[in-house]
Amino acid sequence: MLAILTLFVAILTVFSLANNIQIVFTHVYYVPIIIAAYWFNRKGVLYAVLLSAFYLGAVYTLGLHDMPVILAAVARIVVFIGISLVIAILSITLHRQQERITQSEERFRGIWESIQAGIILVDAKTHAIIAANPEAQRMTGFSEKEMNGHLCHKFICPAEEGKCPISDLGLKVHRAERVLLSRDGNNVPVLKTVTEVQIGTEKYYIENFIDITPLKEAENTLLAYLREATLRVRNPVELVRDNLIEIQDELKGRDTTPAYIATAIAIQEKNIDDILHNLQEIERAVAEKRTEIPDALREYLKR
Repeated sequence: MLAILTLFVAILTVFSLANNIQIVFTHVYYVPIIIAAYWFNRKGVLYAVLLSAFYLGAVYTLGLHDMPVILAAVARIVVFIGISLVIAILSITLHRQQERITQSEERFRGIWESIQAGIILVDAKTHAIIAANPEAQRMTGFSEKEMNGHLCHKFICPAEEGKCPISDLGLKVHRAERVLLSRDGNNVPVLKTVTEVQIGTEKYYIENFIDITPLKEAENTLLAYLREATLRVRNPVELVRDNLIEIQDELKGRDTTPAYIATAIAIQEKNIDDILHNLQEIERAVAEKRTEIPDALREYLKR
């Protein structure tokens, strides 16, 4: 396109100067000069210099060699080159800004797609879902296309419409344990934070949540194991306590024999051995790293 414009300008210049037309045709020069400076920047300025040199040579060759005419041509050349410089500078600045914006978008997209936390952008006024990152899609089971435009109430959030903890109840949600509704109807336990941001004149909620299902499972396993360990130790301890109370009562009555006391103590010794055995079983399980023992309990028992 630029080559065609250059050829057209050259033909128009020769034709106009040959017919003693000095000014009108020069306005056409601005079109290829501006295009070249915008497209090619520094090379576009060189193009303007070469085109200006052609114009000056054509004026000198085909003109009347009149000094005012030549000076007017030089003034136009200065304008041509000046405009080319301004356009080139603006073009370079614009391209750099576009590159920075592109790089910023790429960085944001990389974080958005790779972060190991679900993020959903919600319109604060309508509560419609605007965007969801891949982790949020994985946790909910919905694609971003399926979520976009859908109200968050009873879709991914268990709150009823009109009872939003943020906009309706005025609560702050920061690293709070909540549940996320999934496609298969399960409640996914999450650690949730909601932040309100304003973009332009619109307000949005940025909801980010971390899946704590493994933590909850470990917590439940830990509680179950602690209950079992407690029962395995408590029952023999209670038995020893009751027997000791019985021995104490008998000693107060002074109706016991040394043989009886020895037998009773031997029984309590056996019960205490059972308690120690149960404790050793727990220690042995920790040493063997049995999978049924949660890591949290194992680390505690190693202290």
